[in-house]
Amino acid sequence: MEALERLLPRGRCTVLDIACGTGIVTRRLLRPDRTVLGVDCSQGMLRLAARRVPGGVVQGDASGLPVASGSVDAVVIVWLLHLLLDPVPVLAEASRVLRPGGTLITTVDKDDAYFVPDSDIARVTAEARRQYAPRVPDHSARVLDWAARQGLVTVGETEFPGTGQGRSPRSWQEAIRAGRIPWAGPDRMTGVCDGLVLQRCLC
Repeated sequence: MEALERLLPRGRCTVLDIACGTGIVTRRLLRPDRTVLGVDCSQGMLRLAARRVPGGVVQGDASGLPVASGSVDAVVIVWLLHLLLDPVPVLAEASRVLRPGGTLITTVDKDDAYFVPDSDIARVTAEARRQYAPRVPDHSARVLDWAARQGLVTVGETEFPGTGQGRSPRSWQEAIRAGRIPWAGPDRMTGVCDGLVLQRCLC
């Protein structure tokens, strides 16, 4: 939360949390001088979010927000873009609801976070990830390029440590074989998995 606070506007403002899920981030955004609204498409998630932020959540699609144009001071999008085939409609909606001079905060490069520390697994998967990079929905270069074309200006960035993101060679191999890793498509799976098997043997 400290990472978000460093980028959010100071003083009285309205913040929209897109894809708020169960409201964990939404609740932590609350301040006496801040109005916070969470939006999510899942009724199940929103039931939990409503307990954390009573009266502060609404059901809606991130690509068609039930929010008036130019009505919020800041938009927060935490770990959503990497799940989308195309992040542009969501980013466009976020831009639409912002007041002039408003702040759009989004996380990027989620999958790269696993590989920031150098490791055997990072090296085994490097080529597959490099080949897939142009298609990564939340690739920072892609998001920044879109923002620049919309007239948005980068005014700051921050980072925060992940929690529980470590995976063993075995769990990476299982995730790849189950088709849960987008950069490890069928054409690259065998080589990557063979490399991970070798890492398991060497560990």
